[in-house]
Amino acid sequence: MGHRTDREQPQPSPAQHTLPVAIAYDNHGSRWGTHTPENAETLIADERTVGTPIDEWETTDRDGQPLRVVRIPDASWLDTIFVLTSEDRPAVAA
Repeated sequence: MGHRTDREQPQPSPAQHTLPVAIAYDNHGSRWGTHTPENAETLIADERTVGTPIDEWETTDRDGQPLRVVRIPDASWLDTIFVLTSEDRPAVAA
């Protein structure tokens, strides 16, 4: 007998989920996308492995929640700037 999807519990809308996120921007402030923190950490680690100098600092948002900012410079293109949350936040649509 097949799986009946009509008996499954409805899933909450994405706006109801909370998750840590890593939002990527360029050095002009344009948003490039949303990553999982794990994906952003992998990209940052890859750049460190090849010797890219990386700027990193901690700050807080308007609500006083901690944010980690990581800037990966790129002289041949636009820099990548990750803003990572360390707390659960409302999900951000990509």
